[in-house]
Amino acid sequence: MGKYDILKEAIRIVLEHKEEMDKCVFESIHYKALGIKRGDQSRENLKKWFILTTGPGWRGGPPPPYEERKVMVKEFDDWYDEVVIKILPNYDGQEAMDRIYRKFMQIKWIGPKIAGVYLEDIIYKFGVWSHLVDYLYLPIDRHVHEIMFKKLKVFSEDEVPAIGESFFTRRNQRFQAILDSIHKPRIEFDYFWVVGSTFCAYHLCDFCWIKELCKDRRPIPI
Repeated sequence: MGKYDILKEAIRIVLEHKEEMDKCVFESIHYKALGIKRGDQSRENLKKWFILTTGPGWRGGPPPPYEERKVMVKEFDDWYDEVVIKILPNYDGQEAMDRIYRKFMQIKWIGPKIAGVYLEDIIYKFGVWSHLVDYLYLPIDRHVHEIMFKKLKVFSEDEVPAIGESFFTRRNQRFQAILDSIHKPRIEFDYFWVVGSTFCAYHLCDFCWIKELCKDRRPIPI
């Protein structure tokens, strides 16, 4: 089995658990309390998830100060208008997606990781602008990073983009292109985050879904 075949098999196995993984979003108290509606591309619907995404627990630290968040919400409105009025009617495919990313990352406090997570949620999970799902970039966190090079050993550490690295560096563009050639939509590789946080973080190797493919198993005797 070639190294890319290993990655293809790993994502196939992980996606067998897609329904239970998605419950973490759709049955969360935040999702229900905010009243998010799937497929609703209205400004207010998308703004609710934006406010949650930029809050505590998502960025690895405290949220921006209250006054800063008011500015961010105003900048979100500007982004939304740009997308709906200028980008979607005039561009398609990867060019449209890239313009949406670049404009979104102009909002203060928003970097590639949060941009990737937010756009993944609204486009892939919530079905808003779903025609762009194949053009989403995979955001990199430490779990995805380690599974790609340390656990599955598909890439060298230098080939996997750093956490928070721009989507538009040469390295990240090459990496994203390889993922796109292995599995569509490539955003589904983000489910490796669940594997890392559920199994790898607690050394639960014997229970991991992709244990047979892992090159760095460290089971704890029980």
